[in-house]
Amino acid sequence: MKIQLSEAQKNNLEKQHKKEKNSKFADRIKSILLSSEGWSNKQIAQALRIHESTVSNHIDDYISKNKLKNESGGSNSYLSNEQISELMNHLEENTYPSTNEIIAYVLLSYGVKYTQQGMYDWLINNKFSYKHPKGVPLKHDKVAQEEFINKYNKLKKNLNTDDHILFMDSVHPTQETKITSGWIRKGVEKVIATVASRKRINLTGAVDLTDMSIFAKEYESINGQSTIDFLKYLDESTPKAKAIHLIADAGCAHTCKEVGAFLGIKDPFNRKYLEDNYNIKLLSPKRRITKKLKRQLTDVLRKNPELFDDKDVLKEKNLKVKTLLDALRMPPLHHKFILHILPSYSPNLNPIERVWKVMNEKSRNNVVFYSFSEFKEAILKFFKDVWNKIPIDELKSRINDNFEKIKLTI
Repeated sequence: MKIQLSEAQKNNLEKQHKKEKNSKFADRIKSILLSSEGWSNKQIAQALRIHESTVSNHIDDYISKNKLKNESGGSNSYLSNEQISELMNHLEENTYPSTNEIIAYVLLSYGVKYTQQGMYDWLINNKFSYKHPKGVPLKHDKVAQEEFINKYNKLKKNLNTDDHILFMDSVHPTQETKITSGWIRKGVEKVIATVASRKRINLTGAVDLTDMSIFAKEYESINGQSTIDFLKYLDESTPKAKAIHLIADAGCAHTCKEVGAFLGIKDPFNRKYLEDNYNIKLLSPKRRITKKLKRQLTDVLRKNPELFDDKDVLKEKNLKVKTLLDALRMPPLHHKFILHILPSYSPNLNPIERVWKVMNEKSRNNVVFYSFSEFKEAILKFFKDVWNKIPIDELKSRINDNFEKIKLTI
């Protein structure tokens, strides 16, 4: 439908358009002016790069309600405040892949019909954006995570001057081309060559959030021995530190008896001692000590009584492994390192996970590595050179202990 405008109305709209800073409001004015000059809705839509139905709505709104401002987000009807609140809660709990599905839900739930452009505008105005949801572990323990955060905050608050907290983990980047989103000129289809090689390097790293110092070392494989080697490297690299609290996940490379023995943690230390010196392998803590094993332990008690804090423990009937371990000696703790294990399924509580993300952005994303040596050099260069050139404020804004609390939507 063509709009008929007087010369005065046209001049007034032209003045409004020159002053208008809101592009959507400006599009409404241009739609009305162009329609009055004989342009079809299709021509206007092509010129303004908006949907034809949006042009039609702009013109209908002006004719029926003399409406210029985009107050309702482009819908043909209105939602009440209560409906808006309900819809926002629904969209936070449910992820729709297209506006068409949201439009159908709104129509079914509230009897309100939106156009595609109108729903898009409504979503933008209410601070929704189109992006990938983030995957989180299903089996995370919310209570255990809260307890860890409380213990961490207490530890941090009572930290001595020469003490440090380091977050530690391992990563295994591969040579395979890692394609990610980026800014690409409109109308241009950017093509990146892909390399499918699964060759990888194994790195163990640690980060200190106080000064953003980074420690990283490459290994043939990640296991208890590589963790011990990394701890020795950390010890040599931090001569002024009196105590270092290491926070790591419960992976076997961190919790195995070799690492426990190195750090002076009681149970793994004594397990390894019995295995190395007497070829006695203790099973899970709940398992019962067999008669044969009890005879072996009795021989150990005779030869090495200082191993037992409670020398009568072997007299107990139905003796379990945990009870035995509790009765063994407390070894000397490591002179510097104290290990704190994160709750299971808690990558959100380890800031070094964000270090790996920065590593990918600066070294791997959308980069084609034609040889493994080229790939390896780029990764190692990140820790030796690139990391130190990133402004510390940028690092602290991304890698910090503002732990994300998981909100799981199933």
